[in-house]
Amino acid sequence: MNPLARALAVGAALSVTLSGAAVAQARNPCAAKNPCAAKTAAAMKDEVATAAFKAYTQWKKVNDKPVLSATHGNTLVFTYINKKAEPVALNGKFPFPAGTVLAKESFENAGGKPGPKGTLFIMEKRAKGYDSASGDWHYATVNPDGTVTMTGNGKAGSPTQFCAACHGAAKANDYVYGNGTIMKVKPVAMGAAPANPCAAKNPCGAKNPCAVKKP
Repeated sequence: MNPLARALAVGAALSVTLSGAAVAQARNPCAAKNPCAAKTAAAMKDEVATAAFKAYTQWKKVNDKPVLSATHGNTLVFTYINKKAEPVALNGKFPFPAGTVLAKESFENAGGKPGPKGTLFIMEKRAKGYDSASGDWHYATVNPDGTVTMTGNGKAGSPTQFCAACHGAAKANDYVYGNGTIMKVKPVAMGAAPANPCAAKNPCGAKNPCAVKKP
């Protein structure tokens, strides 16, 4: 076969292969429509969350030992509070003032010890009326590289509605749990699984066709 014919044959084969791959991807139940797939969308903007990511390690750390948090992906977490939050958090005289920011630093659970760093969870108290039904809290998540991946309030349709739903059980502490920290809060437990929006209704749970299968 001469070089030109060989090149044409290779090109045709490659075209068929790519076409087949495209079809396979379109039929793949774990592809783009999978709600648990990694998101590749552009980073979201949240100036407070971005600023908190850069500064939180200079804030007051309110737990020396990591706390296992089932509602934050079974990660080990440390909580930091900014200056605005300190008087209320340490004295228990709620509510928190506007401008309060709490940062929850998470790590993979490596046999009870912090492993690789994970998501930074942000709670920001905004002005009265921002989201009255959820204590005027704004929520955000930031990746270890500083990319804001989620931002919003607790209103219907917000990407962080489930955050507000989880924190609703801690209304007595102005929607902050604080268990395992030196913050002066009333101990609050999450509701039973059926009522816990962070449990059974998790779209990435057992019914996810793309979940890792156990042998």
